[in-house]
Amino acid sequence: MHEQNLPNPWKGVPGFWARVNRIVYPIVGPAQVGIGRPEAPYEPPANPACPLCGGLMADHRIERGDANTRTMLHCPGPTA
Repeated sequence: MHEQNLPNPWKGVPGFWARVNRIVYPIVGPAQVGIGRPEAPYEPPANPACPLCGGLMADHRIERGDANTRTMLHCPGPTA
């Protein structure tokens, strides 16, 4: 098993769970986040398509909801 030389962030924090974490932290270490290699930042698509009708999202109307109403997506009508 390899030894970690990380500072323990739970040192000096009061409470039962802090004591448990202070004991466990040297064994498990910090949270493992990411996919294990550098990631490129997210780049949104230039012309996103609607998941319902497949049309351009720029042609749609989005009614944003609040705490009491849902968000509505209005697809454009069929064009002839």
